[in-house]
Amino acid sequence: MTKKLQFFISITIVLSLFFTSIAYAKPQPTYSFDDIQEFTWAIKAIEKMYAKGFIKGVGDKKFDPSKPVTHLEALALILRTMGYEEEANKITELPKEYKGQKSPWGKGFITLAYQKGIITTEELKKFNPSEKAKRYEIAKYLVRALGLEEQAQKSMDKVLSYNDWKAIPKNAIGYMYVAIEQGLIQGDGKNLKPNDPLRRVEMAILLERLDEKIGNNLNGRDVIATVYEINSDTITVKIDGVQKTFNILKNAPVYNGSEYVGVDFLQTGYQVRLILDSKNNIIFVEILNTKSEEVIPIRLEKVTNPPQKILALVETIKENATVKLVEDKGIYYIIATRGKMRTSGYSINIEKAQIIKTLKDNILEIEIKYQDPAEDAILTQVITYPYDIKSFTYDGKITQINIKTDGKINFYIDNEINLEVK
Repeated sequence: MTKKLQFFISITIVLSLFFTSIAYAKPQPTYSFDDIQEFTWAIKAIEKMYAKGFIKGVGDKKFDPSKPVTHLEALALILRTMGYEEEANKITELPKEYKGQKSPWGKGFITLAYQKGIITTEELKKFNPSEKAKRYEIAKYLVRALGLEEQAQKSMDKVLSYNDWKAIPKNAIGYMYVAIEQGLIQGDGKNLKPNDPLRRVEMAILLERLDEKIGNNLNGRDVIATVYEINSDTITVKIDGVQKTFNILKNAPVYNGSEYVGVDFLQTGYQVRLILDSKNNIIFVEILNTKSEEVIPIRLEKVTNPPQKILALVETIKENATVKLVEDKGIYYIIATRGKMRTSGYSINIEKAQIIKTLKDNILEIEIKYQDPAEDAILTQVITYPYDIKSFTYDGKITQINIKTDGKINFYIDNEINLEVK
């Protein structure tokens, strides 16, 4: 091999490696704060909650992630995430039961938290707004904010396999249990550290989980959509089948899971969450699904007077827990049966449904709720066959059915979709 040829090959290899590295180089993120880079597990939550206006910095582009959250800060952050900041800002007086320090800010948050049952009368009398809030105390606030006080009180004797479960104060066990059950608090898998102060970085994570629970859409500025077209400074999406185009601000963060990926990562068909500012500019993007699918919401109608053919079909499947889809004269019918019950009081309800349109399939996702009678209910000893029928219209062909349910019911999905009832 000549020296010229060797030189040419070497240059070719070097150039190919150089351009390959450029093509696959990850974008350098531009963070909203200068002191959060090391908290890789929480950056997305901080950026997302900041974009939604739920958390704020401490000045000079600092977030102070390791600083403990005070009780007043915790209440303000939770109420803000719940969408009550405007209501709190209108309140100028503290409750007469309040005996603590008069904070220069936050009167409205303390009063509103008391009015909404997030803090009790006894807690209000001892409330110290500047005191560091412990993890179990934050659990109380979160559980009450979600209206789960009764569930917490019923769970005071629960035990979970954490090494420090016994370190939880007895009157807080139910709250920690419900907070864990709801996915709000997770610990490190082995310990919960219930008596440790909660840091601002950890609070951002809890607020993101709370936000997902309640679905605060910022009055339409938190948008779930499917990417339709991407340009240099705009993104066109489909929202409930309607196309809308938004400007995307320079350096707006784009996350796929917890990974910063940048705008160039987006592709048509991706399902995304867009957070918009007051001028409808995109300031944050979260990729929810990269399977190039479109979510088509459908409107379910309660069928009170089903065709005789549908009733006849119900009779053939009512003995078992079954979900079946049929079509008759251009209308789709979802039939869900509970099976044979030996008393009254059992029910089944088709809550909602949507169609997931992928490159290969049109998948009907159905949410079903099973209701059992209360323990102290007076029941009629009679054989029943609970069922529900809902209808909808769709001009495409459904190829698959997926079921979501909150009950531990062994049901059968009849995937042999009848396109016409005989």
